[in-house]
Amino acid sequence: MLRGLLRAAPGSPALPVLRDALVDGAVTDPARDHRRCWGSRLTPPRGRTVAPSAVHTAQAVVALDRAARVLGEDTNARATREEGIRWLLSCPGAAHDGCDDLESGHETVRRPHPDDASRSEVLAVRHFSAAWVMRALLTPGAHAVAVDEGTEAVRQEMLAGAAACVWRQQDNGIWTWDGADLAYPLWMTYQGLSVLRAHAVWMYQPGG
Repeated sequence: MLRGLLRAAPGSPALPVLRDALVDGAVTDPARDHRRCWGSRLTPPRGRTVAPSAVHTAQAVVALDRAARVLGEDTNARATREEGIRWLLSCPGAAHDGCDDLESGHETVRRPHPDDASRSEVLAVRHFSAAWVMRALLTPGAHAVAVDEGTEAVRQEMLAGAAACVWRQQDNGIWTWDGADLAYPLWMTYQGLSVLRAHAVWMYQPGG
């Protein structure tokens, strides 16, 4: 919601509220040096914890990077966004073109029915994880963190691996989702083409 609203209504008073809710929803991952990241929920279910998720962390980083350019950001928002970048850069996978962080997945979202509070709408959401990780690592904020902390070589290696993963999932320019039902989603081809184009523009060095 935050990403779309930043484009559709950059002056909306709801934007700082949504940004702060996203920042407050970050969780700590003991497996990656207690860095902050995001899971599939901003508030944990009762008695349970939220598992870290690469695709949700990447989506949060992209949203907060865009929010910083539109709204500015305070110290807490910046620190949390940068922690998400560090979390992505600390992927323990040996091969970054097929690590767990790049594995696409899906989730079920339930929300109250707009006309009947006793019912819920069930939405099936699929995530092209490799494309989202690429988008997050291509943000200006990710570049700044990597340069400042001496991890630019790691970022470039991870971007190359994620790009290879995105490329493998297309056939003659059409991206495919595993399974017979809705195997050629238009949104996946759009995301694949968009992120590969962004990566190509980033790699281009005039006069190089």
